[in-house]
Amino acid sequence: MKTKKTILVTGSSGFIGCPLVKKLLNSEVYILGLDPRELFEKNSQYTHLSNINLSKDKFIEVFEKYDVSDVIHTGGISGPMLFNDQPFKIIKNNIFFTLNLIEACRVFNKINKVIFCSSISAYGDLLEKNTDENFKFSPTNLYGASKASCDLILEKYFENYNLDILALRFSTIYGPRRETDCFIKDMVNAAISNKKITLPFREDLQWPYIHVDDAVSSIIAALLNEKKSNYSYNISGPDFPSYGQVANEIKTYYKNFNPSFSKSNHIKKRELFSIEKIKKEMNWIPKISIKKGIKTFVI
Repeated sequence: MKTKKTILVTGSSGFIGCPLVKKLLNSEVYILGLDPRELFEKNSQYTHLSNINLSKDKFIEVFEKYDVSDVIHTGGISGPMLFNDQPFKIIKNNIFFTLNLIEACRVFNKINKVIFCSSISAYGDLLEKNTDENFKFSPTNLYGASKASCDLILEKYFENYNLDILALRFSTIYGPRRETDCFIKDMVNAAISNKKITLPFREDLQWPYIHVDDAVSSIIAALLNEKKSNYSYNISGPDFPSYGQVANEIKTYYKNFNPSFSKSNHIKKRELFSIEKIKKEMNWIPKISIKKGIKTFVI
C-alpha cells in the first residue's frame, strides 16, 4: 500500500531544484528527479531520471510507473542570458517541454497539484511600483516570452481542465550555487579573489532579488497549501536592496572590496512587485534579507 506522496521535480539538479529536493527529502515524500545531471547519491526516497524522451506519452508512462501525485516544474533554460544565439533551444526546453508535461498531467488525471516556476521576466520592464499579479505581461526577451507563454497557457489549463496549478513568478534569484550571470555573484567573487570590478549601473540602483532558500520555501508553502489556489503568485525577497547596499554587506567580510560603479545606469531599473497575495493566502513571508543572503556566500 502506498504511504508516501510521489513528487516529480523537473530540473532536480538545478539551482532551485537541488536545494528543493534536499529539503523535501527530510519529509515524508518520495522524490522522482528529472534532470540531465545526477547529483544525488542512492537514496531510498529518491529516484533519478536523466535520459527520457520528454514526450507527452513518456510523461504519462512515468506518472503511471511511479504513481506520481504532484509535479514541481523548476526545469528549463534558466535566464535571459542563456542561448540567445539558439532561440529554438529556449523554445524547446521551456515551452514544448512544459506543454508535454501539462498535457500529460491532464490526460493522466491523477495529479493533485502542479507548481510552475515562472519569472518576473514575463512582465518585462517592470516600471510601475507594487504591481499585483494582474499586471500585463510584456516580455523584452525570448526567455521572458517563453515564461509568459507557458504562464498564460497553464492559466487556461487551470481554468478549463480542473487542474490545481500554481504559477510562482520569482524575482531575480541569487545564492551561492548560481552558475549563470548574476551581479551579486560577480561582486562576491571579485571580493573573494581581491579583483577589481566595474559595474554598469549607479550604486543607488535597486533590484528585486530573492535568495534561493526563500524561493524554495515558497514552493514548499505552495505544495503544502490545502486550499484551492488562485493560480498566480508573485514571489520576492523581504527587502529591495540597492547595489550600494550589496557592496557594503560584502565589505563587512572583505574590507578591501571597492567596486567601481557607473555614473549612469546602463540597465533599466526594475521595480519591486507586490507579494501580498501569497502572504495572505498561504501565510508565506520571505525571511532572508540581503544582509543574511550575502552571509550565505562566505560561511
